[in-house]
This record gives sequence, structure tokens and C-alpha cells, in this order.
Amino acid sequence: MIKVKTVCRSGNRTRTFHLRGGCSTIKLPGKPLDIYTIETPKLFPLYSRKVLAIGLLLLSLPGLAGAAGPKKVLMMISEGFWAPEYYEPRAAYDKAGFQVTVAAKYSDPVRPDRRNWDKYKPVKPDVTFDKVKAADYDAITAAGGNGAWEDLFPNDDVHRIVTESFKEKKLTALLCSSTGLLGVVNNFNGDGEPVAAGRHVTGYYRVEGLLRKMGRVNYDPGQKDKPYVVVDGDLITGRDPMSASLFGETVANRLKESR
Repeated sequence: MIKVKTVCRSGNRTRTFHLRGGCSTIKLPGKPLDIYTIETPKLFPLYSRKVLAIGLLLLSLPGLAGAAGPKKVLMMISEGFWAPEYYEPRAAYDKAGFQVTVAAKYSDPVRPDRRNWDKYKPVKPDVTFDKVKAADYDAITAAGGNGAWEDLFPNDDVHRIVTESFKEKKLTALLCSSTGLLGVVNNFNGDGEPVAAGRHVTGYYRVEGLLRKMGRVNYDPGQKDKPYVVVDGDLITGRDPMSASLFGETVANRLKESR
């Protein structure tokens, strides 16, 4: 008999299976507090190949297969990013237990918009854009701010990351001015094929022209005095700084649902 006991934030769950073997305890990789305990009668010694077989069996079980680890979120920022558009979604991701990686153009600490300096510190990126592979993450996100025009829009590596994210059907989430990437990725000179043509999106009013004319998207401004986020399949867009918290919560909830 094999008893599988999962200790997690939501409480204890136990599953029982019958298999020949000895006695062993196995801890499989998972989110914090996830422990899988295997108990069998002391009838026969449990060889390493049986341990491997049990581990593979557990990973194939409904409800346990998705427990291979925390969701991985990439957050792209630019020099002069609008601080709340990083810090508010980041708070939602941290609260959800996600593994967050911050990417920027250079490895030096990235300063937010000068108007944010009295309240927010620079952010030290974990990786530079040229080292990022979308396949390594569950969600690719970006904060807005005036730096988007310099660090994001003309950057070939950022274009590659977003393109890979769409091709691999990752959750792609863009906030405020960073939504302008949907107009310029693969289409910087206006002669390419926009990655989100025909999709329902929102975005900062200063990139509305990029989105409508170059991105050929279905642009939706929402109600101006309320936070606004649009979800279109695996694409999430947030309109402005006012929408930063709602944006982060929406991304977090979507990733939780995919577990």
C-alpha cells in the first residue's frame, strides 16, 4: 500500500494506492509546504528504480501533476518605468507565491521615473533581455512608463521575447505604455505582421495610435475614471497606472487557475 499525503496551504489531502514494495518517504519538488509522503509495508526492500517509478506515478496524478513548483513570472522594466506599475503587480505575484524574475536592458539597477524617486527605490534586474527565453516562464509581463519608448519598443530582444511568448501560448500581460509593443513587435517599420492583430486590448492613451494603426487591434479605452483591464485569451492588457493593482490581481488569478 502506498499512502500519498500532501501537506499544503489548503490543508491535508491523502491518496492511497496499492503497490508492491518496501518502505520509503519521498519529497517531490513543489511549492513551499508541499510534501509527498509514501508509506508501504516492510515486505520487500524498495530499490531505486521503484522509487523513480513511484515518483513518476505521483507526477501523473490529477491535482499533483501541476505541483512541480511555483509559477514563473518574467517582469520586464525600462529605465524610467512608472514605479507603481512594477511594485503593485509585483506585490500580487509575491503574495501568490510566484517565482518572479526581473529583466531589463542592462544589469545595473533600474531607476523609476524621476517623479517616483521620493517613494520608490531602483530595482536590480535578475537578468538582461538578451538572456531571456520565454519558454522558461509561465507568464511574460511588462510595466509601462516613459522608458518604454527607449528600452522596449526598439529593442530586438524584447521583440523576440514577446514573439516567443505568443508562439508558445504563454500568458502575455502588458500594462500601460508597454501595450504599445503590440503595435511594434515584428512590425517596427509598419510593414510586418502584428502579433495581436484583431485582438481585444486596452492600453495607455499615448500608444492608442500605435495599437490601432500599427497593431490593428480592437482597442477599448474603458471607463476613464475606473481601473480597466482586458483579458483576451492568453493576452492581458491594463490601461494605465490606475489599473496597476487590478492588472496584477488579474494576472495572478489567471495563473492560479492554470494550476
